[in-house]
Amino acid sequence: MDHERRDNPWERISSRLDEALDGARHLVDEPSTIGSSSAAKLLDLVADARREVRARELEGKVAATRAHRLELELDQQRRRADTLVRIGKAINAVRELPALLQLIIDLAVDAVGAERGIVVVPDPAGGRREFSAATNLDAALIGRPEFSVSRSIVDRVLVTGEPIATTDAQNDPEIGGTPSIRSLHIRSIVCVPIKSKDGVIGVLYVDARIRTDALERHDPELLATIADQAAVAIDNARLYEDLSASFGRLSATKSQNDEILESIASGVVVLDSQDVIGQFNRAAEMTFGLSATTIVGRHARLLNTWLPGFTSLLEQYRSGTDAHFQTEIDGNHFIRGPIVLQITFFRIRDLGNGGTGTAVVLNDLTDSRALEAENQMQAEKSKRIARSFSRYLAPHVVGDLMKDPDAVVLGGTRATATMLFADIRGFTELSERLMPEEVVELLNRYLGPVVNVIFSNNGLLDKFYGDGIMAVFGAPRQAEDDARRAVTAAREILEQVHVLNSQPGAPWPLSVSVGLATGEVVAGHIGSERRLEYTVIGDAVNLASRLQAIAAPNQILADEATYRKVRGLLTSTRRMARIKGKAAPISVYELHA
Repeated sequence: MDHERRDNPWERISSRLDEALDGARHLVDEPSTIGSSSAAKLLDLVADARREVRARELEGKVAATRAHRLELELDQQRRRADTLVRIGKAINAVRELPALLQLIIDLAVDAVGAERGIVVVPDPAGGRREFSAATNLDAALIGRPEFSVSRSIVDRVLVTGEPIATTDAQNDPEIGGTPSIRSLHIRSIVCVPIKSKDGVIGVLYVDARIRTDALERHDPELLATIADQAAVAIDNARLYEDLSASFGRLSATKSQNDEILESIASGVVVLDSQDVIGQFNRAAEMTFGLSATTIVGRHARLLNTWLPGFTSLLEQYRSGTDAHFQTEIDGNHFIRGPIVLQITFFRIRDLGNGGTGTAVVLNDLTDSRALEAENQMQAEKSKRIARSFSRYLAPHVVGDLMKDPDAVVLGGTRATATMLFADIRGFTELSERLMPEEVVELLNRYLGPVVNVIFSNNGLLDKFYGDGIMAVFGAPRQAEDDARRAVTAAREILEQVHVLNSQPGAPWPLSVSVGLATGEVVAGHIGSERRLEYTVIGDAVNLASRLQAIAAPNQILADEATYRKVRGLLTSTRRMARIKGKAAPISVYELHA
């Protein structure tokens, strides 16, 4: 107990005062015993007590000051917490980035008691676009010379991520030596980074120009905490912007797809993963004569009513591995009746539940199939007409007429060609002995294979003249082997005559003479506007006719020009012959078959 009293300063003071009181009483009761030492001791005790009291008073004042300071700090912390809660609620309620930045800097300037402030958030993609907002400061000022120092502070914090704070910018060796700081009388500056998980995404800058204590107790930590809250809000705003942009793109894409779907000529039916009809465009409505409102939302099996076997085709497509499947199917229009459709299946993503849907593209082929059938009939008719005309006209003339009926005009062109004349010898005497029907039958039996020989050697059958034929090799299109083909045709004509004579029941043996001549002729359409004939005119024509006239039965005679072109290909015998219209005899060659 005595030990505790000694450790307690107030007990010590009380003990000494008690001792001094007892000593004073003893002096009063026994004055004879008073000495100098007792009085001095008494005075010491009183002085000690007085010093202890003064010391306690001083400690009480220090404690009161400390308590007041703590109270002020607690009040500041409470106000800071209230400010941060208010700022947090405010900025987290804003989603658009420009409005959010303006709110952040307004609240920051108000919270720290600054005069001016600016928030800068560079483009996250690294471009030149920069988002900024300012309070009591023109945002455009950041790029002007008078803001160069402040701009350098902003850029430094953006790069280093370290805050910068000063309460005496005028005398700060790193800041205050510049004219802009002095001219604007800037005293206090705080610049803190705005950091997110991706690093520094922006900067908060505030300053004051009048008093060094203008910033609320110059509290960089409060501004840093606001910056932390701002980072979260900016990230959320950017995420919201990205989501909004994505949603906008999706909406625009959907609208565009819907517009495209409605504008395309093909019918489109979209089925989800459960084969429920989700889309039925306008062309599909016209294809079936149905309204989309009666179809959308119904199961695909409903389409079997207008497309018999549709679901079977759908299952066939899904059981395969091809990306798409196309076929034709007969269907029914609600009003027009039977139709023909080309149907194509595609796999698509079902946006409803993430599964796989099916797009069915329908092309109405009813009219085109009818048109194709009509065109086919016209083509067949044209072929029959061409075959019929080919019996009377040269094949190339028929072809030109079929392409352009107005392209055939009067006139001709020069060409080098080989002429072939073939005639039955003694036909006049033969026709006198036979009935007219027998004569016609005999001519047809002869002329049929002869014409085939001409055509098979790419010759042009110019005309029939009684029992003879005139053929041209080299008109209207010239070739290097025109003469060779003409000689080959002449030999084959004699072979065909031999075959006819050897057939059982031949009414009379035939013999044919052939004349060949090569030279320049004029080939073209000759006659009048009402009656045209494609033929050739020239000396070679007359010469070939006259060579045929002097040729013996089953003999081929050719002129010098023809012989030179086929020399070496077959044997021949040269002779001189007098030809009508020629002043002197000419060389004629008998070509041996």
